[in-house]
Amino acid sequence: MKKIAVLLVGLVLQFFTVPAVAQDLLARYEKVIWINQIKQMGAAYEDGCKLCEFPVITGDDETTTDPGIYLIKKKVEDYYSRKYDTPMPYSLFFDLQQRKAIHEGEVPPPGVKKEFSTHGCIHVESPHIEWLYDWADEGKTVVVIQGWRTAD
Repeated sequence: MKKIAVLLVGLVLQFFTVPAVAQDLLARYEKVIWINQIKQMGAAYEDGCKLCEFPVITGDDETTTDPGIYLIKKKVEDYYSRKYDTPMPYSLFFDLQQRKAIHEGEVPPPGVKKEFSTHGCIHVESPHIEWLYDWADEGKTVVVIQGWRTAD
């Protein structure tokens, strides 16, 4: 049931995102990390004002990063994934059940992004990820993932 709700929110964000909906979310929450999968860009907002923008890489159609509205549930500065046998520094977990997080990782240039994807997480490079990690508040910062990734 929860997955259906997340997918419904994702569809609404995908097809019906209008400035009023975005402004409502930005006004409702003090800190928002907005991920636009179509553009493969992220932005941090505080009190409705954009503080910074940064490139990201997300999952593809095989290993999706599901659209929806999430809450940063846990921060782990030096997380190591046993499943993928790789470090995932500055992890901001937004889906504990599926272990999905915003974390440090390679973000290729726009022309070659289509050849790369994550396993559903969101990669952000330095120095943006360190800043996001320090800025985001566990249990308070909202993550909005908009749209589905297309063939960049």
